[in-house]
Amino acid sequence: MILHLNRYIRVACLYWLVCTGTLAAEQLSVSIDGEEISVSRYPAEGTELLLWIAPGYGTDTRFRQIAPALVQRGIDVWYVDLAESLFLTKTTQTMRSLDGRYIQALISYAQSMTGKSITLLSRSYGAIPALRGARLWQLSTQAETTQSNILNGVILFSPELYQAVPPLGTDPEYVPIASVSTAAVMIYQAGKRNTRWRLPGLLQIMGSGGAQVFSKILRGVTGVFYEKDLSSNTQMALLALPEELSVIIQLLKKTQTPLQTQTLQTRSSNSTGIDIAMQAFQGNPEPLPLMLETARGEKIHKQDYQGKVSLVNFWASWCGPCVEEIPSLNRLREKMADKPFELISVNYAESNAIMQAFLKQVQVDFPVLMDRKGEVAADWNVMAFPSTFVIGPDGRIVYGVNAAIEWDAPEIITQLNALIESHAEQSQATDHNQDATDDALE
Repeated sequence: MILHLNRYIRVACLYWLVCTGTLAAEQLSVSIDGEEISVSRYPAEGTELLLWIAPGYGTDTRFRQIAPALVQRGIDVWYVDLAESLFLTKTTQTMRSLDGRYIQALISYAQSMTGKSITLLSRSYGAIPALRGARLWQLSTQAETTQSNILNGVILFSPELYQAVPPLGTDPEYVPIASVSTAAVMIYQAGKRNTRWRLPGLLQIMGSGGAQVFSKILRGVTGVFYEKDLSSNTQMALLALPEELSVIIQLLKKTQTPLQTQTLQTRSSNSTGIDIAMQAFQGNPEPLPLMLETARGEKIHKQDYQGKVSLVNFWASWCGPCVEEIPSLNRLREKMADKPFELISVNYAESNAIMQAFLKQVQVDFPVLMDRKGEVAADWNVMAFPSTFVIGPDGRIVYGVNAAIEWDAPEIITQLNALIESHAEQSQATDHNQDATDDALE
């Protein structure tokens, strides 16, 4: 009975530490290339150190919630926000631009200070400097035993390793580091994140560089560290994470790392890939059929897109820009009511309950089709939300937009009307030619 009680008390204490994040952090200042890098350290007495690299945007409140539980398991935790320390704008482009030397230096500093084995951890676009730093450190260290005893590997949550968000309907180009990394990697992929369907391709690319890559899909999770994801699946994953990470660290520690690395081909891109206006569509112009149910259970089967202009809009309620553009979509639909026009809305990987609650709070004047598993968005090659396909009356995709825009802006309505008018003129010309042919035959 006493043993069971002690175990209950220990679990309860860990849960309290996880939820409150009350363990105080030590503040370190590390000088690297003339820059002072701030590090929050949660010290532990064990032999492992987790270097947690912030993704460069948002907050990491949930990191601070689980750090105490990691410390309880003997894992020394260091947290660094490079964008903040370097006074850089917190954007995805900033994370793409970091070359990895700060991470390399932090690995060396942390090891010399503590003598512990080090594992890197990051999420989203923070994966890019994390992998770059691991590679630079590997290149600077030649002895196999030294490498295996110091750098265990890298843990990544839903990594974004794209050179830029690709134009709508096209495949992404990965940053070069993705295909030349040799450090052992563990990928936790959120099951409800749009990158989930890209995971097989990413694993193949990362494995091509010689890295041993492990992966796990977190089903029903939009983002473990995304504060607005309050689902029970996410809360369970968050509570289980400290114990899982301690196991994964040991797995990476035992994984052999190739000594030689491939040559890194540097490429730069100033393009964000985000279209803030209707752009000529670059992917396959043939739209796929839609066979889905609405949030209210009505079955919709859309296969023939001819005869009208159709907007197919992929979005999610947790996506701020998606919600912001809904009023303009409502107004567009109203302004185009007397024309051959159709608005098709497809919600990404959310439940009927979530959508019905959302529809009670936000006015949506069009039916919402439910892509419950996100497979339809994957088939349409959607990489960002919102993403909207503009299909002409001939049934082919003409324009694509992978950002939120004002859909009832005069220039947008002009473009949509031009598609309708052009089709009407072509139809009239075809009818006229057919009449002339019929007259000639008579």
